[in-house]
Amino acid sequence: EDVIVISDDENDTPEIFEDSSLMILEDCADKRDSSFLEQEKSNEVIDDELLITFSQKAVVLPHARYDCTTYLFSKTEAEMNAPVEDNHKFCEQCYCYICDKLASECHVWISPGNCHCNSHKWSTFWKAWRDKKALGYLEMFHFDLLEVDADLRQAEFHLMQFEADLSSEYSKFLQGRLISLESLYACSCYCHAAMAKKCQRCSSNHATVLAYDYSEVHKIVFLFLDKAEREKARKSAVMLLGAAKYIVAHKQPSSLCLSSNTDYRARASEAIPLLLLRITNILQTLLVTSDFSPSFSKKLKTFVQSLVLPANCTSFYNSVNVIPWDDALLSAVLRGQNISGERIVKGRKETLFEPIQVVKTRVAKLKEQQKYRELARYLKVVKSTEKACLQSMRDYLPLFLCKAGEFMLASDSFFFNSAAFCCIACRLSPMQFGVYLKILRSGQVLEPCASAKWELVKGAKPLKKCDLIKTGIRIMNYNSAVFSHPASWADLIQAACSSEELAEGGLFTCVSLQEPDEGFQQKTREIASGLIEDLKANQSISIPRHFYKQFPDQTLLMLVTQSLAYRLTVPQRISVLVIVMAFKQNIWALKFLFRSLSVSPDALVVFVDSLLEDLYKDNLLL
Repeated sequence: EDVIVISDDENDTPEIFEDSSLMILEDCADKRDSSFLEQEKSNEVIDDELLITFSQKAVVLPHARYDCTTYLFSKTEAEMNAPVEDNHKFCEQCYCYICDKLASECHVWISPGNCHCNSHKWSTFWKAWRDKKALGYLEMFHFDLLEVDADLRQAEFHLMQFEADLSSEYSKFLQGRLISLESLYACSCYCHAAMAKKCQRCSSNHATVLAYDYSEVHKIVFLFLDKAEREKARKSAVMLLGAAKYIVAHKQPSSLCLSSNTDYRARASEAIPLLLLRITNILQTLLVTSDFSPSFSKKLKTFVQSLVLPANCTSFYNSVNVIPWDDALLSAVLRGQNISGERIVKGRKETLFEPIQVVKTRVAKLKEQQKYRELARYLKVVKSTEKACLQSMRDYLPLFLCKAGEFMLASDSFFFNSAAFCCIACRLSPMQFGVYLKILRSGQVLEPCASAKWELVKGAKPLKKCDLIKTGIRIMNYNSAVFSHPASWADLIQAACSSEELAEGGLFTCVSLQEPDEGFQQKTREIASGLIEDLKANQSISIPRHFYKQFPDQTLLMLVTQSLAYRLTVPQRISVLVIVMAFKQNIWALKFLFRSLSVSPDALVVFVDSLLEDLYKDNLLL
């Protein structure tokens, strides 16, 4: 082919090009130094409008063999045994389609069984072979070339280095090292005490044996997992699964060969399951927090299923079976459309069951997004194998509901139980009890920050005082630790006589209430005693509206005080000074307590003795 410079003007002369922007490139093939102006070429007139002023032979650029214009190429689908027609011929710029290098450098250009000279891009067979070669280590994941980005290429590079280091160290492990049994076990033979030579009886205790220590291999894998965990999501996932593929092939040598180390890391049979467990936890976290495409996730699952795992590691097959966020059942639970975590699909029951690592990660993700309502719905129904860990997360249900502004639901959640778990109220500490009383009373939540500031939940309406007192008394009925702690009673008393606003430092703002007449107090005492008896029998309490209609706040305070009187009749002695101080704004309620205790003189004596003891202890009584 020729390169042709075309001019529209028949009168063009070399001088015309002196000031133009046209540059004439050197002929690389002939390496001529002369410029266009120095070449004397005859002009060729094509017609009246076109004049060829210069031409030279084109430089042949690198090209695939099937695009060569020098030698014709014959297409076949998958011929590998021998060259087809002239396919084996090539020019100096022909490249091998598979190797992506000059045909002259391809070692299997015409080799029977390979014959790269027949390869071309229109063949499905040859294209798949090229993709496989181009993917390198990533081919085991069956990625498409279009899916492979810079991160995955870096993952491939790290895996290549890891395989080399791991292979070297694993070879050393398999070789073992000779050690004496006496370095492992002390010989108790009497011949040593007699300062004699080793006798025939204990000679076997001093034999030299092969010992295998997997610790160095474990160290290489552990450091690689640390590195993978810090990488980007896709890159990390590929590195982790690549590492898993290599370590599951490791074997512990014969049991006749001893380990010189009692650490689990020294034994491959014990170290590998724990390494796979760590890989599982990281992978499950990535699958929840990262936005993997369905195609990428599917290929990870396919890769895991292709692994040949030891008998004690088969649980790894389920490591990447994580429910996506858009799953029908999970989505219905988060939206509140499914409150059981179960559904029937084609006659089969489907349950929202997830590994505990997935549950932890979902909880952290929803907390980060401040989706507390969805978080509470999820925790209420999700099931997992590690019940104790799940229960510890479920204990925060009331707090999450409070942050969502659902104070009534938060109050009810204290008593939510199932066949697998008892209610949250049973496990509250006295401190948690006091904090929840303040949250439900004020509509403010204590944020876990350096300033420990109480923040008002936007748009939330605090729990009515009547419902708050019922909740507090019920919790005490369920929880013996709260029931027995004086600070819990002080908090409940203050909640009964406080306003909705908290004072500085998150303290109750107690107000002085008008003292009801004696007749009303006596009537209230009788009704309150009946309510307490019903609570003990039915685990619930229902306060009639007419009971607190006339003096609502005073009635609730007397109900709490009567409950306290019942507590003080229990033989277990407690400090009462903090309780007495809670009545400082309403001394009449303290007198109400004394009258209630008067029916049990022993309890009244114990109360007074405890009060005097507390006063002496705090140097408040001379």
